[in-house]
Amino acid sequence: MVEKAFVAQQGIWLKGNLHSHSTVSDGNLHPASVIRAYADKGYDFLSLTDHNVYTQYEDYQNLLMIPGFELTCYLNQKRVHLNFIQRISSTRFAYGQQFDITTPEQTIALIEELKNEYWIMLNHPDWSLLEYRDIENFNCFSALEVLNYGTERYDRVGESSHFWDTCLRHGKRWPAVATDDNHNGYVHSDGWPFGHPENDSFGGYVMVKSASKSQKDILAALDNGQYYATGGPIIHDFHVSGEYVSVTCSPVDRIIFKGENRNFVRKLGKDITEFSAILRGNKEFVRVECIDQYGRIAFSNPLYLS
Repeated sequence: MVEKAFVAQQGIWLKGNLHSHSTVSDGNLHPASVIRAYADKGYDFLSLTDHNVYTQYEDYQNLLMIPGFELTCYLNQKRVHLNFIQRISSTRFAYGQQFDITTPEQTIALIEELKNEYWIMLNHPDWSLLEYRDIENFNCFSALEVLNYGTERYDRVGESSHFWDTCLRHGKRWPAVATDDNHNGYVHSDGWPFGHPENDSFGGYVMVKSASKSQKDILAALDNGQYYATGGPIIHDFHVSGEYVSVTCSPVDRIIFKGENRNFVRKLGKDITEFSAILRGNKEFVRVECIDQYGRIAFSNPLYLS
């Protein structure tokens, strides 16, 4: 009998954003303003990942700051963005360290150099116009962005679940995250920054089941896939027991179980909070999407069946 649960029973749920920007690169808010905004919204942790520059910030109130940076680099001649999230408390880089990667060879060299010290995320595959062949020879990513709120909000190119499923079907067992990738633009518009209709903050985040609220334990939970990605809905439980797959969640209008083929099973309605179904030909994996009345999606990581 297959018994699989999406997170451990022990631990605490923590809410965080792993992709954000400030005036250190191309954002429009000073780092202190970004940090304060996420603290005010009740986030538990935040990575300020400015472009091609290392930064590190003190924790603020109840907000844990995890150092990171977004690297512009190249894979098979395709220009991509990768987030490097620091696993350990110490760092080899000084604040303001610049990165200038211009070739695939330099990209691979830096990944090899930092892979034990940093959790490496493939950012916004759809926005980057990536195809599977661009990354098929790489197994170095800790996760990919299935929801990049900023680019989804602006241009509908931030939701990359089809790309993720393609990777999963080809054996890339990468979990997925949701992030903001916020830049807080339109500085001269009414309601700026967070009351403006084009606000790109607070719309994509991860819920991590961690042993504690520490950088070490959060990164360990990320490494072990103990989290889900969401734009709003909450996943309380997701598991496989025998030939059944089940989920409980906050009220949504659609729940869809997905696998390695077109073996979808769905439940539609209003204020649905649970769904259980027989696995429909799933041999490799099953994951769930929970979609609320506003179209916001929560994505579980896959439960692997073999």
